[in-house]
Amino acid sequence: MDKSLIEKLLKVNEEESSFLPNLAKDVLRSSTIAVRRVNKWENDITLRVHARYAPFPVHGHDFVEMMTVVSGSITHRIAGRTVKLSVGDILLMNKHITHSIDETGDEDIGINIIISDEFLGAVAPDLADTVFHSFVKENSASDGEGAFLHFSTQGSAQIGNLLENLMLELTDEHFDHTVITETVSLLLRYLSLGREVLLRDGIDSQDKATRRRAEISAYVQSSYRTARLTELSEKMYLTPEYLSALIKELFGVSFKELVQKERLRRAEELIEKTDMPISTVARAVGYDNQSYFHKLWRKGYGATPKAHRARARAAE
Repeated sequence: MDKSLIEKLLKVNEEESSFLPNLAKDVLRSSTIAVRRVNKWENDITLRVHARYAPFPVHGHDFVEMMTVVSGSITHRIAGRTVKLSVGDILLMNKHITHSIDETGDEDIGINIIISDEFLGAVAPDLADTVFHSFVKENSASDGEGAFLHFSTQGSAQIGNLLENLMLELTDEHFDHTVITETVSLLLRYLSLGREVLLRDGIDSQDKATRRRAEISAYVQSSYRTARLTELSEKMYLTPEYLSALIKELFGVSFKELVQKERLRRAEELIEKTDMPISTVARAVGYDNQSYFHKLWRKGYGATPKAHRARARAAE
């Protein structure tokens, strides 16, 4: 790639300056990145330089992300797998992937190519019956699996030229979105031909129902006091209606009942193992309405909380 282009990309930008040592390097370390929402697409393709000097914790997207490395290396962590990108490598991740990115240094330059669902859907027919088949299929499904493709394009003059054209547009103040869109379309097409080396592909092979059940259980167990169906639906990229039906199918009870069961289980531990007043126990597990808590408890345990505590102590 043209050295002058790389020199332009090596310059520290405004976002990166906030991550430099002795400034705000802990900004990203201190929190988890939420789903990156792109609510309004002005264009089907967006180019940006990956910010150096800070790690990116586990996060997801609501778009397809492509990354290529033009200098140094960048390491991603995807579902327990380490994917290290070297110069010329290309990584594609569909919108259901969650991943983290290790901290990068001065010479590590990556370019993010953000691709809208509409664009991928438009080029999908050209990618049918290629290495992109499962990738596109999972991306288009509302409950699809996370999928990624990792290519090595070293030695490919065609891919190299296309990537250099994208870098030229990225560093040009008067870039042309039409040129960018057509270039990315060509890039995907070349990759689909299989001339480049597909180093790795991945789709979460764990049974989908098992994975969903574990994800829902983990949320309820960690957030039982304030759990909300809408919050969980956002975390799982599912509509509340679909998630509600899924919970009923997987657990045999509603979301509300699932949360109540966890709250009462936590309350039982406090009642049996501590001397905490029953009213305090109720609040501790998420119930400010004392009478409602007592009603739920009697329904589940057949006695008052106080009687349950006395019985438990007598059995010790």
